[in-house]
Amino acid sequence: MGNQIIDSSQVDGAILVVLPKFIGDAINTLPALELLKKLYPTQRVYVLGRPFMAHLFTRAAHYGTEFINDKRYCNEQKHSLFKMAKELKQLDISIAVLLRGSLREALLLKLAGVKNVIGYAQNARSPLLSHALKLNQSEHYIYRYCQLINIPHGRPFKQFSAPKLIPKKTTCALSKKRNVALYLGGSVKGDRHYPHDLSLELINNLVMRDDIHLYLLGDKAEREEMETLRFKAGENGEKVTNLAGSMSLDILVDTIGAMDAMISIDSGPMHIASACGTPCVAVIGQGTSPWSNVAPKQSNLIALHHNSMSLSKPHMIRDITPKAITDVLATVF
Repeated sequence: MGNQIIDSSQVDGAILVVLPKFIGDAINTLPALELLKKLYPTQRVYVLGRPFMAHLFTRAAHYGTEFINDKRYCNEQKHSLFKMAKELKQLDISIAVLLRGSLREALLLKLAGVKNVIGYAQNARSPLLSHALKLNQSEHYIYRYCQLINIPHGRPFKQFSAPKLIPKKTTCALSKKRNVALYLGGSVKGDRHYPHDLSLELINNLVMRDDIHLYLLGDKAEREEMETLRFKAGENGEKVTNLAGSMSLDILVDTIGAMDAMISIDSGPMHIASACGTPCVAVIGQGTSPWSNVAPKQSNLIALHHNSMSLSKPHMIRDITPKAITDVLATVF
């Protein structure tokens, strides 16, 4: 095939997609997977991702892909690069699409004997790609991923659909009130997390409403900080449930999908809420990427941006006050 246009009708083997390593980025790949499945409706489309991501893709089964654990990142029986390549070699892969921009992933596919590899020409990996596209840094991540499908196939698509996750009925016992999830981030999120003093003020402002029950989300590393917030809420803490560190990624999708609304920093849970159709107020401070490149495209998300003049990154997010957040949430209800 080389750099020529790929004719999907002439491709007999399986298709492999290498996922990014973060939750939000993986959710943003879903439109590209949909385009790929339209091009190859009868072929097996595998997605290779880190083991924890498998839970997320159980809620994206409607995209028709098969998840493969990247055993290089398993805690037990961890594979080497060569052993993982040997395993992939058994899948009869005709085309691989790199949705992660690392040299290591391109080398993996070279060792796996995949002849047709699509990816962006970055990180000195162009010699390992059959179709090396020029990366437009200003494009939204969803566009970047979709272009890796559209351009090599002769641009058959004019548009794409927004990412969608389908949650299952949650097993979490929810209140009969309006249930609102909060992902404010712990100190592990660095400059992105909502400061604890403002988080406590926000919690107290919200639970003053008798019709709201709050659910604090987070991973195991954030559980203690979320429990401290709940404890400091005093009597109001009875209207707050700490779920941080208590669920796998699929259950997190189900829980967020069951909420009446969510408040979140720029994060994976924010992208989950958007993809589940849960109304979400996003608190945008200093992000890891320009907001224009990662912002969810669903209409159920309302973004609050800081207008801080501070040169200190940790202070930027403080410009978004608890009152501003509760005022916006009031428009959702």
